[in-house]
Amino acid sequence: MADKPILHWMLNALRTNNVRDIIFVSGYHQDQLKQYVSSSFSDLSITWVENDEYDTTNTAFSVNLARDAVLESGDDIVLINGDVVLDHRAFQTVLAEPAGNILATRFDRCGAEEVKFRLDQERRIVEIGKHLSPSDAAGESVGINRLSRDHLPALFQMIQQRIDHGEGRKEYYEHAFNALIQGGMEFRPADVTDLPVMEVDTPEDYETVRKEIASRLVP
Repeated sequence: MADKPILHWMLNALRTNNVRDIIFVSGYHQDQLKQYVSSSFSDLSITWVENDEYDTTNTAFSVNLARDAVLESGDDIVLINGDVVLDHRAFQTVLAEPAGNILATRFDRCGAEEVKFRLDQERRIVEIGKHLSPSDAAGESVGINRLSRDHLPALFQMIQQRIDHGEGRKEYYEHAFNALIQGGMEFRPADVTDLPVMEVDTPEDYETVRKEIASRLVP
């Protein structure tokens, strides 16, 4: 992305918004990640959590590995997928929303691969996941999630329960979000449709970012 990796834009967005305490859950090529972060963002405070089973597990399992580090902080957190292209404006949009659980969302057409969501008349998210039909969805959740510290214990409890008694090891963490939503926990969207934000799931996505998104990113 303009000669900079996705990770550069992500960490720069955090730093620009004065977020300097960061927990990484790493696995694939983690030595390269650590070297890049230490050399390019030495001013940030980084905690590394290693997922040695990254090739057989999914995002819910990775998030759960960070449980102790997250809960010890006592803060709200922003959970960001490692493949999200963004600049500081998208992150700022999520932070600017009122307190609560806030998911960065795009209100445009999406395909089967994206994590999709539905809203009620009060603009609360009532369902989320890849299982939703694109025709039923309001849009896509792009993998930038602000989570209230008051709800984090329930989130980790739900993920652990699904790991112990279901398919949690191979699930996306949005399965736990959806279960909590069905149980009455409130999640709301933050609209980033007009900003250069995109989750890169496929080579085609990368080409879209290179051709249409990269030039719109603001340092």
